[in-house]
Amino acid sequence: MRTAQINEYGGSEVIKINQSTSEPTVTSGKDLVTVKAAGVNPADLKIGNGGLQQLVLLQFPSTLGMDFSGVIKQVGEGKYREEVFTK
Repeated sequence: MRTAQINEYGGSEVIKINQSTSEPTVTSGKDLVTVKAAGVNPADLKIGNGGLQQLVLLQFPSTLGMDFSGVIKQVGEGKYREEVFTK
């Protein structure tokens, strides 16, 4: 699995593509999605450069990207909807 990650706060120059990220495990109330398209938006960059540290505290390495589309691979326990979206 590939992910856009940062290991420190900074601009776009600190974003690295990790080619070997482990697949996450499904937990209660969550879904696992096979992502077909993803993006890093301005909010991700603001979080990544430390501009929102008061609201979002990162643990490094941190995976960026809140915008994606894909297909549900596995449904977590307690899920009853077919829609998938991020907050």
